[in-house]
Amino acid sequence: MDTEFDVVVVGGRCAGSPLATLLARAGLSVALVEQATFPRDTLSTHVFESAALAFLNRLGVLSALRATGAPIVNHIDVRQEAFRARVPTPQQPGDVGGAMSIRRLLLDPILVKAAAEAGAEVWMGAKVTALVRDRGRVTGVSVTRNGSEQALKAKLVVGADGRNSTVARLAGSRKYNLTPNERFFYWSFFEDADPGAEPTVIFHRWSGNFVVAIPTDSGLYQVIAIPELSELPRFRQSFEESYLEYVRRCDPAAQALSGARRVGKLFGMLRWEGFFREATGPGWVLAGDAGHFKDPAPGQGIQDAFRQVESLAQAILGTISRSPSALDEALARWARWRDEDAGEHYWLATDLGKAGLAPAVLPEIAQRLYERGKGDSFTDLFNHRSTPSKVLTPPRILAATARLLARGGCDRRALLGEVGGLIAQDARRKRLARHPHYVSLETSVDAGPTEVEDHDAVRLR
Repeated sequence: MDTEFDVVVVGGRCAGSPLATLLARAGLSVALVEQATFPRDTLSTHVFESAALAFLNRLGVLSALRATGAPIVNHIDVRQEAFRARVPTPQQPGDVGGAMSIRRLLLDPILVKAAAEAGAEVWMGAKVTALVRDRGRVTGVSVTRNGSEQALKAKLVVGADGRNSTVARLAGSRKYNLTPNERFFYWSFFEDADPGAEPTVIFHRWSGNFVVAIPTDSGLYQVIAIPELSELPRFRQSFEESYLEYVRRCDPAAQALSGARRVGKLFGMLRWEGFFREATGPGWVLAGDAGHFKDPAPGQGIQDAFRQVESLAQAILGTISRSPSALDEALARWARWRDEDAGEHYWLATDLGKAGLAPAVLPEIAQRLYERGKGDSFTDLFNHRSTPSKVLTPPRILAATARLLARGGCDRRALLGEVGGLIAQDARRKRLARHPHYVSLETSVDAGPTEVEDHDAVRLR
C-alpha cells in the first residue's frame, strides 16, 4: 500500500468518508483511516433532513440508501407546547425529499464504500497513535493496524474522528463556548409499527416532554425519548419500562406503537457537551463532530457534517497544489465560515435541548407564521436553510408578547422577564461569537461516549 498521499482523512463515518470521496473524485490521492471495522454501531440520532438528502444524491449513493428500505419522509408533525401542525416538509430545487432515518450500521458502510470506489485507499481497523511533524507542521500520521505501526505522509491531515477526536487532542486544539446537556436520550426500534399512510417525522416538545419518531430502514420504526435529567434516576431503576412509558406520552407515537414490538438494543446517550474546537493549524483541519458538536435535540449532526465537508473539499481542492501557506490561509477562511455558519444553529440546538418549557413567545410566533402561510421558514430551521435571527426577529417577539398579554391568562411579570432573558441571552451569545470563551487543554474532559457497546444491555453512564 502507498504511504504518501495528498490528504489523510482520519475517521470514516459521516464526515470523513464523504470528504474522502469528494477529494478522490477530484484526483487527489487520499487515505481514509478508520479505527473501527464496519459494520460497527455508533451513538447517533440517525435522522437527516432535506439538505443532507440532496447532498447524498449528489454524492451518488441515493439508490443504495433506498435499498435499505428506509422511506423518504415528506411530512412533519411538529408540536411546540400548545402549538401543533402537521405539514409537508419544505422543498427546494434539487431536493429529493424531506428527511430519512437509516441506522448507522447500514449508512456508514455505504459512505465508506463510495470513498473506496472513488479511489481513496481505505484503512479499516487502523488506530492513529501520533501526528508526524516537520518543523512544527503536521505532515502525516502514525497508525497501528494488525499489530504493526506505519507512518502515512500527507500534505494535509483531516480529523473527522468524532467529538473525542484523536487528531484534535494530538494537535492541541482547544474547545470553546461549551454547553452542558440538560436532557438525555434513549432510542430504539420497533417491528410492526403503524406510522400511518403517509411517512411522517414526529417532533413533539411539550410540558417538559420531548419525543421524536420516524420510519427507518428494514421496515423498522425509530422512537427517541429525550427526558430531562431530573428523570434519570427513575430510568436507571427500570430503563425498559421507563422508556416505553415516556414515549407513549406522545399520542401519535403511542398510536404507531400500539401493536408494535421493540427489537434490538435500547440505546442510551446520557452525557455530552456542546462545543466548538479550533478548526485548523499548520497541516491539519477538523471536520464534523471533531470540530463542532451541538445538542442532538434537532437531529442536525449528520446534515451539518455533510454541509461542512462539501465546503471544506472546495477549500482544499483550490489550494493544496499551491504552497503550504496558501493552504493554511484557505483553511483559516473556512474555519471562520464554519463558526459563522454553525453559530446560530448551535444555540438553537442548545435551546431545544434545555429542560423545562419553551419560552411562551416561541410557540406563539410559530403559530402565527403557519396561520399566515409562512411556516416553511420555521420548519427550515431544522434544515439549516433558515436561521433563528431571520425567524425569531425582534418585531415578531414583541408582537407575540403583545398578543399574549392582550389575551390574558398569563403571568405578566413572568412573561416580560422571560422576554427580557431572551434579549440578554442573545446579547451574550453575540459577544461569545466575537470573543469566544476557551477551555484549557488541561481542564478539558471528553465529550461523552460515542461508540455502542457490543453487548445487548444498555450501559448507563
